[in-house]
Amino acid sequence: MQDVLLNKAVNHMVDYIRERYPAAYPSKVQTGAVNAYLHSVHADGDGTMSETNCEHRRIASQAISINAIRLLNRNELDRLQLVLDHIAYDKEYYMPERNCGIHR
Repeated sequence: MQDVLLNKAVNHMVDYIRERYPAAYPSKVQTGAVNAYLHSVHADGDGTMSETNCEHRRIASQAISINAIRLLNRNELDRLQLVLDHIAYDKEYYMPERNCGIHR
């Protein structure tokens, strides 16, 4: 099961990094794929976002980068790890959905 979640996270994040005009943040689905993988390897610990748990999430996210090595160049890998580090410290690090908020 972890391999499936890892592959899904890698695919989603490679797609995000390789977008011709990437958004400032990954989508909710892309972030969700990373969070699902991190949860599957028990990187969340007790579920709180304590400094220790965030570091465990950051270290575990490196498996996604390692699996993307053959797919991305060096600059893309650096950007990928930066985004993964943000997700490690913020489970909701994604682009807000459109059509949210107050409309007239």
